[in-house]
Amino acid sequence: SYDIDGVPPVARPPVRPLKGQVIALQMEPRAPIIDRVIWGPGIYLVPRRDGTLILGATVEEKGFDKTTMDEIAEQTELSKGTLYLYYNDKASLFQAIKKRALQYLHEQFLNILQQDLTGAELVHKMMLKFLELIRENTTFTRAMMLYEHVNKNDAELAEHPIQQECVQLKNELLMLIVRSLQIGIQDGSIKNRLDPKLMAIQIGFQMSGMIQFCIAGSNEKGFQILDEKNMTLPDLMEQFLHTQFN
Repeated sequence: SYDIDGVPPVARPPVRPLKGQVIALQMEPRAPIIDRVIWGPGIYLVPRRDGTLILGATVEEKGFDKTTMDEIAEQTELSKGTLYLYYNDKASLFQAIKKRALQYLHEQFLNILQQDLTGAELVHKMMLKFLELIRENTTFTRAMMLYEHVNKNDAELAEHPIQQECVQLKNELLMLIVRSLQIGIQDGSIKNRLDPKLMAIQIGFQMSGMIQFCIAGSNEKGFQILDEKNMTLPDLMEQFLHTQFN
């Protein structure tokens, strides 16, 4: 969590876990008043397909260590027994959420790879999908990065089956990018003759920087520069890829 011992202040992102209170309201399913998740200062609204509207408000400071499986079960409307049937502890649940995100990205990359596009276009679409994922889920991304930073030397966690599956998914994502780069070199859309595996690693470094830029709370100057140049993050990424490929 945000206050785990050993995390230097400079490495702590401007995000912290909070305990929330929720209330369920009923809308007309055929004519809901809202049809998408809405976030506001200290409050959020989540519509469901059956017409239920979940209204939540963050009211109490919490942390990963202080949150119990009982509280998670209560918030997810599951019995504790059902929760433990699938997850042994909070770490398992956390890793499962991470795995789900990686699986989603893996499926999207596979779908893109099957499209009739040049190699350069394939890589471009993959990176746009990745950027879309982190921009639409900044809180999730922050939590994942902080959790992995704190537990990077945890040997027991490294041996966890779900963690190993996550590592495998990451490796497969990298190889999908490598395959797209190979296609680009073959069809001439990528003129860079650097080994595709090394090029994929360079692109990975760039995307790591994009993640930091998206989730940091102190990049007002960076976004101001983009506004002055009439550019967006996807535009910046496209320029990087163009330079990389040529």
